[in-house]
Amino acid sequence: MKHVSEHILSRVYILFGFFLLVGVAIVFRILTIQWDTAHWDQKKIDEQIFFKKSVADRGNILASDGTILATSLPFYTIAMDPGIIDTNAWAGFNDSLYQLSLNFATHFIPEQERDSLDTLKIFNIVKKGLATGDRHVFLSRKKFNFKELETIRTWPILRRGKYEGGLIVNKFSNERYYPMEDLARITLGRIIQDTVPIRGLEFSFNKDLRGEDGFLLAQKVVGKSYVPLNQYGEDPSIDGYDIVTTLDVDLQEITERALQKGVDNNFAKHGVAILMEVGTGKIKAIANYPETFNHAVASRIEPGSTFKIASAAALLEDQFLTIEDTIETGDGTIMYDDKEITDNGKAYGDISFLQVIAKSSNVGMATMIDSFYKREPERFIQHIWSFGFEATHFDQMSGEPMPKILMPEDEEWTIATLPSLSYGYSLSVTPLQMATFYNGLANEGRLMRPWIVKEVRNNSQVVRTYNAETLNPQMVKPKTISDLKEMMRAVVVNGTAKNAFKKMPIEVAGKTGTVRKTENGRYVRKYRASFGGFFPVDTPRYSLYIMIDDPDGGTASGGRVAAPVFREIAEQIYKMDVQLTKPPKPSEEGANLLPPTPGVFTQNVKTVFDSLKIATNEVPSKENWLRTEGEGQKVSLTPLENEVGRVPDLKGMSARDALLLMEQMGVEVDVRGVGKVRRQSLLPGYRIGEDTRIIIFCS
Repeated sequence: MKHVSEHILSRVYILFGFFLLVGVAIVFRILTIQWDTAHWDQKKIDEQIFFKKSVADRGNILASDGTILATSLPFYTIAMDPGIIDTNAWAGFNDSLYQLSLNFATHFIPEQERDSLDTLKIFNIVKKGLATGDRHVFLSRKKFNFKELETIRTWPILRRGKYEGGLIVNKFSNERYYPMEDLARITLGRIIQDTVPIRGLEFSFNKDLRGEDGFLLAQKVVGKSYVPLNQYGEDPSIDGYDIVTTLDVDLQEITERALQKGVDNNFAKHGVAILMEVGTGKIKAIANYPETFNHAVASRIEPGSTFKIASAAALLEDQFLTIEDTIETGDGTIMYDDKEITDNGKAYGDISFLQVIAKSSNVGMATMIDSFYKREPERFIQHIWSFGFEATHFDQMSGEPMPKILMPEDEEWTIATLPSLSYGYSLSVTPLQMATFYNGLANEGRLMRPWIVKEVRNNSQVVRTYNAETLNPQMVKPKTISDLKEMMRAVVVNGTAKNAFKKMPIEVAGKTGTVRKTENGRYVRKYRASFGGFFPVDTPRYSLYIMIDDPDGGTASGGRVAAPVFREIAEQIYKMDVQLTKPPKPSEEGANLLPPTPGVFTQNVKTVFDSLKIATNEVPSKENWLRTEGEGQKVSLTPLENEVGRVPDLKGMSARDALLLMEQMGVEVDVRGVGKVRRQSLLPGYRIGEDTRIIIFCS
């Protein structure tokens, strides 16, 4: 029993000794920590002093004339440092503070959202900060733009600045702003949280646009906030470069408006329109409607009959045919193995090669390509490659897929593949690749690389320039180009697009296309309608390619769906492009005194013309706004007809008259520039609602 007691007692001593050693170690560590004050002072500084990122301003995206398409606007948060304010030497401080609080609670907040308690809340927060020595008090959680910031700097207390009024301004972020709203938005791209670019030029030129972020030394204060330590300096951010595009705002607006109309009128899924400058390959307008995906650049599709021009070019180039040669199309059907090719129920019989294109005969084209290239299909495909369909060429924007063309060595190649290739099946290309090909035809066979950015600038200094680049100096011989133009003329004059181009003021050449779509690898009764071409025919200035996907308006043919969109765009460009129009011939009485104007204010017009001794008809009574039109040596005055509740066409009006007219209609107006109205942010016909705002750009 004694042995057991001694054993237990020894264990107690061991345990006591262990705890004694642990206690001594803890006391020693505490004393060590207390003695090493330099270490903990440094750690405190490390935790309170830090480098805050200073976000760089993202560069602008500009149209070809310098119009801003995308820019970044700075936003700020407003705080106060109560600890810097000497309230004892400030008579009436509480009154000033109450007025400041009232301003923050009401000035930038809609009346229906105001809360009378917010004024007292802001007042009490500042008073509490004064009592506790808080060095950073947010006066509002709202983000303020630069204009609002300038207003706040004039308010009580804060007007004294940083060192007397305690004003703390923190740049919160740069938010991407698009002054022209949705114009070319899918082409410009998207920004997530104003920092991460996706799609379009924002993504493709992000390295130039983003700039370099800087750093600001700051100190943490109560409330998880901070104050800048300016006395130690900062590493400033470097703003991003601007990029200047080839886009023309007016042409883009015309193209988008016509495309939207075409898609909506045909109840289609979406549409694409690409306008290029023939001589250079510049993309002057590129539209996708709706603006959800850049189908123009990134969607690879079977082009259908618009590809027949490429097949015809190969046949003419190899001198297998002339446009007068007769082609047998029989009853409009032909079989290749188990595949039937038809002319959609039409029997053309014996027709010329020109009429094969004009009438868009699948049988005629398939018969000719199979007859002449059956033994050497690679020769036909070599032609296709030389037309620009061998690789991607639009290197200024990410997302363009490679053209896909079935080859004789592919498992999918059958006896029907070559005939299918002849009229735009068994291959898939993008609308932009088709547009580039048509632009090459318009350019006398010189194939140009498509491009959309012409300069990168650092403010006014040019950092990098891009120029026109030739991909193939001569796709086909001049004689082939001449024959192709005649064939494409025939399409418009008496072929599949004749109804769309009746009484056209400018001569157009082009080709229609109607192609069946595939779903899950099988062709279905859904279609794409397309039209590619250029104008004017003899001296082409623009090429244009239209594609309308899945029209459901009773017809799906390219001549009835896509060609009218082409016509509307070409007609509008003809009206506005002085290089396409000829000046009017002077009448016997002399040239007209002035072109028609959209509108002038009645009170001014009679005085002006009387002082200039220009004859006019009587001013229509009870009319505030008039339209003027020159008639030889006399000016005709007629009432200006504006649809009630809708934005009128302001182009050509003086800035003063346009401002007055829109304000009378209850629209908020922002005038940019002086002189005559050159462009407006809201299209004519836009429905006017509450808080409608329009930007007027003047020359």
